[in-house]
Amino acid sequence: MARFLTVLKPRSATTPAALIEALEPLLQGLQAEVDHRTTAHLSALLRGGQEQLRMQFFADVQSKAEGPVLELVLMSREPMGQGAQQTRVVFAQMLQLAATALPDLELSFRSDRDGALPA
Repeated sequence: MARFLTVLKPRSATTPAALIEALEPLLQGLQAEVDHRTTAHLSALLRGGQEQLRMQFFADVQSKAEGPVLELVLMSREPMGQGAQQTRVVFAQMLQLAATALPDLELSFRSDRDGALPA
């Protein structure tokens, strides 16, 4: 199972609800269908390059000592042992959309670059 995680830190004070709302352009860019949303959590479904490869997208606002962070997770059933190429392509697209749509958030962690879990 493929799982890619990224953590974004707000550059200024904000609320969990504002962080979740700011994801709208990213969701549109990924053509994601939201199936659950709260003020601090969002889950959505999207399809990768092949129709049968369904991916799940999760966004969670986590409280940290230095302030809230936004965790974005992309998961699929594609095997990581084989590189999860389709999921990796969608993850790269997600990162590019986040950089454009969420300029007030700073990228602080990427699981494909920094390891499985943030420190």
